Formats: sequence, structure tokens, C-alpha cells
Amino acid sequence: MAKEMSEKKESRYNDDMDDGMDEGGGGRRGRRFSSSNRKKACRFTAGEEDAANISYKNPKFLSSFMTEHGKIVPRRVTGNCAQIQRKLTTEIKRARNLALLGFTSIGPNSNY
Repeated sequence: MAKEMSEKKESRYNDDMDDGMDEGGGGRRGRRFSSSNRKKACRFTAGEEDAANISYKNPKFLSSFMTEHGKIVPRRVTGNCAQIQRKLTTEIKRARNLALLGFTSIGPNSNY
């Protein structure tokens, strides 16, 4: 009986290993990038927008780089270069300190 139980466990283990696994050892683990995924170009250095718009005095523009919960959107999502992302971050923080932008917005955990 113990031998039957071990055979069942072994076959179940082998069945799990076959799911999604191919000969190359791929499977569901790890992150796979295809060659079509290119790095996003910075909107400001490409010339689509002017870097002069980045100012704490322009909260409507800065809010496009924030989530609805008030977090600053990271560089890997926006595609900005490091210099522009640093400038955006400092200007957003200045606008927050002057109450032009909120630290958080109205959400499920707020008291409003």
C-alpha cells in the first residue's frame, strides 16, 4: 500500500511538471522579453513636449505623472530619462508642499 501511495505521488508530481514546461526548460518561471519590446523614448528629449513645462506652478501637467492615489509614476512606466524623472519628482514634491497637489487623493481609506 505504501508503494502504491508513493507511485501516485510520483505520477502527480510528473503531471505537474509537464504543465507548461517544454523541452527547453521554459515554463512559467522568470520574465521573458521578446525582441519587439523596445525601451520607451523620453517625451521631453524626443521633442514631443517642452521640458520648460515641468514646474510646480503647473499642477495639471504634473498630475499626469501621478496615479489616482497620489503616487509618482515610475520611470519604467513613463519612459522618461533619468534627468527628467528627477526633475519631475522634485517639482511634484514642491507642488505637494505648497498644497497645489495632494499627497493622496480621495480613496477607499480616506476619511472623506
